[in-house]
Formats: sequence, C-alpha cells, structure tokens
Amino acid sequence: MLIMDLVEIAPQNVGQKNKRYDYVAGCLIAFACRESFKLTSNYQGFLTFESKTKLMAWYKTHYYAQVAMGQKMFIEPAGGHNLIFI
Repeated sequence: MLIMDLVEIAPQNVGQKNKRYDYVAGCLIAFACRESFKLTSNYQGFLTFESKTKLMAWYKTHYYAQVAMGQKMFIEPAGGHNLIFI
C-alpha cells in the first residue's frame, strides 16, 4: 500500500481558465497508483490518502476514490489502472 501525503493546486490556478499547467494533480495521482503496483505485498495497487472534506466528492468522481473512514480515502487497483491507462 502506498500512502499519498498531500496534493494541492497552486492558489493562482484555482478556478482560473488560463492556467499555466493543467491536470497536474491527476498525473501525480496516476503516477502514485502506478508506483503502488510495483509493491510486493497484499496491498499491491492500493493508494491511500487523507482528503479535505470539501474535496472528497471530487476524488470520488474524478479519481475513483472510495471513503475508508472519516476523511481517509483509497483508490483500489481497478481504479488506479483506469487512471494510469486513460
């Protein structure tokens, strides 16, 4: 199991249409999912992280995340595979 610490959008990119970079968070999450498949344990392919309450629905909708308990979330191997090969 791989644990993702924190991913945030730069303040200058929040809600802006003319962003310098886009989809950075999704690329980082997909990369973390790919790295989790390299593990040799029973939790191979799982990515866990803690989310801010406001973003939980976003992670569910866009990144196939599921709620574990409270604000702790995870992406299981099938969801990670979808992110890697989009």
